Amino acid sequence: MNMKCQEAEDFYNAMSHCVDGYIFICRHPDSEYEVTLPEEFVEEFSLSSEYKKHYFDEWILKIHEEDREKYQNNLQSILEKRADSICIQYRVKDKNADWVWLESRVYMKRNADGEAEMLAGVIRNLRKNNQLDHITGLLNKYAFREAAEEKIKNQTAFGVLLLNIDDFKHINELYDQYFGDSVLRSIGMYVQSRLDSNASVYRLNGDEFGILITNPQENQAKNLFQRISHHYSTQKELEGKRYYCTFSATYHKHENGTGYEEFVKSLKAAMTVVKRQGKNHMEDFKPEFLQYKERELELIELLRNSVENDFEGFELNFQPQVYADSKILKGAEALLRWRCEKYGKVSPVEFIPLLERSDMIQAVGRWVFEKAVDMCRCWVYLNPEFTMSINVSYLQLFDPQFVDFMKECVKNAGIHYQNIIVEITESKFISDKELLKRVFDSVRSLGMKIAMDDFGTGYSSLGILKEAPADIVKIDKIFVRNIKDNSFDSSFIRVVVELCHQVGIKVCLEGVEEDAEMNVVSEMDLDFIQGYLYGKPEAAEQFYQMYLQAGQA
Repeated sequence: MNMKCQEAEDFYNAMSHCVDGYIFICRHPDSEYEVTLPEEFVEEFSLSSEYKKHYFDEWILKIHEEDREKYQNNLQSILEKRADSICIQYRVKDKNADWVWLESRVYMKRNADGEAEMLAGVIRNLRKNNQLDHITGLLNKYAFREAAEEKIKNQTAFGVLLLNIDDFKHINELYDQYFGDSVLRSIGMYVQSRLDSNASVYRLNGDEFGILITNPQENQAKNLFQRISHHYSTQKELEGKRYYCTFSATYHKHENGTGYEEFVKSLKAAMTVVKRQGKNHMEDFKPEFLQYKERELELIELLRNSVENDFEGFELNFQPQVYADSKILKGAEALLRWRCEKYGKVSPVEFIPLLERSDMIQAVGRWVFEKAVDMCRCWVYLNPEFTMSINVSYLQLFDPQFVDFMKECVKNAGIHYQNIIVEITESKFISDKELLKRVFDSVRSLGMKIAMDDFGTGYSSLGILKEAPADIVKIDKIFVRNIKDNSFDSSFIRVVVELCHQVGIKVCLEGVEEDAEMNVVSEMDLDFIQGYLYGKPEAAEQFYQMYLQAGQA
């Protein structure tokens, strides 16, 4: 061996011990590659003793079949002079027959005529570099960031499909976290199996996946989302258990000049909009989505100012509830409203989730309960059987002093506990069943009743009645909208009423707005009705004049 070759080999061996990964060099004499690799790499992946002469033919057979086309296409782009460098992640079977994620960063050195002289680069084991998600086996958020930043640096066109599992916590709560992890693995494997060769999937956070598409084709992301949504449009069975899930998604194509942080901020803002619009669909990113996110942050600050200024801007409206048979007033539901100087009236659909995501729901929830009980005190003197339904956030139940707070409020008002009904949305009933049971037992022991609000819209619907200790079920208004033309809706209401009555649960139907709707449900043996047909939410003074004072006249 001449001195230059020996020096080159010594330098290669020295660098191999300094670099985080395996250095490879492919020389290009006579149009055939001769590959130099560290012995550790040859051993780890059980390459043959003749690998140097036919490395790529041998290596491609070790690559996972779902990743081979992607690997070959990327390599071909260098050989055909469409690129000088690539960065690609793929799976390879090691000496133990385990699949491991590798990342190859490859650079082609060309001569003055543009012909290939040497192919060189680094192969990294991503598991050893903390870039592998241990639950799903997919690449993680660190690998995602590195891949995206590499493409931004090289000005390679790419887009990202951000995919979020809607209400995934319900699966964890209905079964357990271990089963939830199995669902995540299953979804990750399915998405991986449906990717085109120019796409890679990463598990980013919790129930969120990022699909990075290089040089995306028109509608590629949309078509992928439709395939995923269609596959999961029916219940799936895993480990002997059934589950159902939907997905929210947003797609954003990167524009040159946009940094990684700004790009990800845009993706998250778009996902916020998709979730707010009802989940279970996909939206392409639009610049105005950033304005929605900025509005959300501003509203949080405005809400905080209201809370700190003695709840300025908050008020309660009251909607009547009537007996289904006699149409006589039974009571009212207290509904929280909020207005601010800049935006005027803000929908509860928008501001209540912001209260729940911040630390303000505890304070606002106590204010609501106190004010509603105080108003109930005024009205039970006119109607001793009057009941006030008060919405309580499930987050308030985690406050160990909240039950005592409710007890003192009602006691100080001098009314009976039976005049108060505590309402919680159905989808929250499956959060920490043991805690719910303890809290509800305490509430019931005082004499207050518990209502399950928005029934039929949550994760498990009828099945939850077995677990939820509700005294009243309030069927959501979505089952009333098309009841005249939809036999399923009317059948659903009948089944719920019959089942509830068999176990001593009362039923209230929400959202009745027209006589025609009332005609359909009048024979369903409902207990209570709530809807615009019998009264809209009104301020306290208007409610008193319309439903209590008028009743005394």
